[in-house]
Amino acid sequence: MSLPDQSLAAVAKEGREARYRGDPATANPHPEGSDAHAVWQRAWEMPDGEAAEREAPDSRA
Repeated sequence: MSLPDQSLAAVAKEGREARYRGDPATANPHPEGSDAHAVWQRAWEMPDGEAAEREAPDSRA
């Protein structure tokens, strides 16, 4: 098993930056079916606020 050329965090950053630039989702440069493709796509689709909400623990008790 070989290591990826870049971390998945860097791939996610690429996806977010592509969305900010206005690149289409079809601009995903990673091979379809790869982890990097899925991470890039998810980062491109998910608004930043939604990402923060999913990562934050639920403080309502």
